Formats: sequence, C-alpha cells, structure tokens
Amino acid sequence: MGYLSLSRRDGEQIRLTIDPGVDADKLLRQLVRDGITIHVSTQGQGAVRIGIEAPKQVAIYREELLET
Repeated sequence: MGYLSLSRRDGEQIRLTIDPGVDADKLLRQLVRDGITIHVSTQGQGAVRIGIEAPKQVAIYREELLET
C-alpha cells in the first residue's frame, strides 16, 4: 500500500486511476481485501488535508496536473 497526503481547497479535485499494464484481477482482489482509505483533516483557511492510502498500482493525481 502507498500513502499520499495533499491539501485541497473548495472546487479542487483528485483523480484516482489504474496504471496501465496492471494485473487487474490481482488489483481487484487487493481492493476487495484492503480497500482504499481516505483520511480528511482540517487545515484552516478553507483547506483540508487529505491522505489517501491505496495499492501502489492506483495512481493519484491532482486534477490541475492533468489539464492541458
């Protein structure tokens, strides 16, 4: 499992995707067993801190990094 922590403000997004070439059956078994855990805490000034614990095959992106 991997862990990523980041700050988000109102209207900002996070995208979870599956890396290409992943063994989908193996990942599905891991997700059924462990799931994805999301931790949320207030950070102040309209922001929250979000921690995402997910299998390493799940890629986590800030939405603004995907915009072209």
